[in-house]
Amino acid sequence: MDNFFKRPVGAAVLYLNDFHFGKNLAVLNRAARKVPKDVQGYASLISNVPNVSPDTVQQIINLLDVHANDAIAAENELFSE
Repeated sequence: MDNFFKRPVGAAVLYLNDFHFGKNLAVLNRAARKVPKDVQGYASLISNVPNVSPDTVQQIINLLDVHANDAIAAENELFSE
């Protein structure tokens, strides 16, 4: 059981990354830069679920990627006005 809000976002990235042996590191690092609280929150939730599957974690990583894309789109929209 872990609360990743009390730790640097990098700890959450490493925790989530371990489920797929580094496959998602680039996506997770990008998400950590754009939506760090989301990364910490999902890592905290997953760490409190017994026997979570790598497939479930992959779905969360995919969702974090969407959140990061949305944050980037919002930044681009803000600066293009």
